[in-house]
Amino acid sequence: MSLRTMARNSYYQSAHWRALKRATHERDGWRCVVPGCGSSKGIVCDHIRTRPNVDHPTPFDVLTNTRTLCGTHDRKVKETASGQRRGGGALFVQGTDEHGRPRDPAHPWNRPRP
Repeated sequence: MSLRTMARNSYYQSAHWRALKRATHERDGWRCVVPGCGSSKGIVCDHIRTRPNVDHPTPFDVLTNTRTLCGTHDRKVKETASGQRRGGGALFVQGTDEHGRPRDPAHPWNRPRP
């Protein structure tokens, strides 16, 4: 679903969506849930499994199918016109900390040594 389609979908103006969005942000501490990110800038409520483009609540519109993402991570997995998620939907943290170590907890340098 493109941003234009989403903007025209009246579900995103409904009380149901507003309550679900607020509950998602509260559950996630108003921060991006990508491990190692935690940004609170430009957060959005993202459906993990894409909801159908209909103007009413669906079984996909539940707390267990939503997450808080920062704008950067949301753009990395946003659906394309074909309905597929960019990057296969995989989320990861890019960059390094002040010591030059990768911020991504799954990076090989951050794994425990055997």
